[in-house]
Amino acid sequence: MEPQNMNFHEFVDSRLNYNGFRIELISEEVMNSRMEDIIEFVNSIRREHYPIYGWKEETRDYFLNPLVDKWKYSFIIVNDKDEICFLNFSSVYDKIIHNHCTYARKDTRGFNFAKLHIIKLCQTGLDNGFTHQEGFWPKSNNGSIILFLKMGWKIQNIRDDEDLFMIADLEKVRDQTYKLVLSGK
Repeated sequence: MEPQNMNFHEFVDSRLNYNGFRIELISEEVMNSRMEDIIEFVNSIRREHYPIYGWKEETRDYFLNPLVDKWKYSFIIVNDKDEICFLNFSSVYDKIIHNHCTYARKDTRGFNFAKLHIIKLCQTGLDNGFTHQEGFWPKSNNGSIILFLKMGWKIQNIRDDEDLFMIADLEKVRDQTYKLVLSGK
């Protein structure tokens, strides 16, 4: 099916459901009810990658920060046991969606979660009148950077010689990522 005739929300849901997963919006209610799970999930990954990126653990306040529309653009993927496998926090900066952080559980990396999440996030942004997304990546995070470049993100610049600032045209990235998922790449 061509991207212009596609219901991307249903596509993502059906791909995940077929493999025993589901994607949910992280609403304020979800955050409050799953706070300890979310904190442990994020901090376990931050501990795992501390030697590489110097990531420190986040406090409870970090998860409750009042970012604009965070509850509209942040998603979680869980398995059939309701365990967190993937999580992303995004919010709105002026007229653009900003990707704050994305985490995937070690044993579920390579399950297309990042691609399916980006399709969902891009479509959600487009549904709400946005055209672009931005984010920062540690320049040594080669796997993630290569994946996002394949999905159509563009490098804008390097911040403090440490982080790549990348930007995405939501429609182009959604369509390119959809084709990657269909082709198995």
